[in-house]
Amino acid sequence: MNTSPAQQPNPAGDSSYVDAYTPPSPALSTSTTQAISKPITEPMNDANDQTMPPTEPPQPIVQPPQPIAASTQSTATSLEAQSSEALEDQNIFFLLGVRDGTNQQKESFLDELQQVIWEDFLEYDVKLLVTSDESAELQKIIDSSAEKDLEKQEKIIVYLEKLIPDLEEIMLEKALELKEEMVRERVSSLRQFYADQADKLTRVDEAERLLNDGKWYSGAHVMNSLAQA
Repeated sequence: MNTSPAQQPNPAGDSSYVDAYTPPSPALSTSTTQAISKPITEPMNDANDQTMPPTEPPQPIVQPPQPIAASTQSTATSLEAQSSEALEDQNIFFLLGVRDGTNQQKESFLDELQQVIWEDFLEYDVKLLVTSDESAELQKIIDSSAEKDLEKQEKIIVYLEKLIPDLEEIMLEKALELKEEMVRERVSSLRQFYADQADKLTRVDEAERLLNDGKWYSGAHVMNSLAQA
């Protein structure tokens, strides 16, 4: 998935973005957010949290994950309680090892991911799903300056839903694609960070094997526990 078209503001440094931004469509917004973020079931300790991720996804997370302050027994219990390894069931902040940041920052970050997905869809996917005449009509709506941004987005959604019956499913697929890209970037960053620590690199390899086997929760758990090794 190409995320280059969207240059996003920093949620931690630009609080006005939260007030100004409105997701493209309530229905699409809810479904794509759910695909990206799920409740975290593993115990946390805010004192050792990692900082919020960069806001131009996917960007490498260059800081190592901090220890999860939980006993071996409680960690084992949480792993056992996690019934699904599927990517769509994992919380994006758990996958990225992020344990701090305000709710406002996290919500803003999720909003930005939605906007990245939406803009990528408009630029790269729509032209493959509609005719040239339909694409020309869509471009007229996009170029229109008569409506406010929110009204324009709603008009685009209404128009595309008539042409693309499975629009929501496509957006969900793109959300999962971006989610996976960000986790893969984290693996690459950890590999660089621990380049001179063979024991840690072995754990990174283990995490990557788990991810390749579709065990996203277990893979993220290994990465999050690296600092404890």
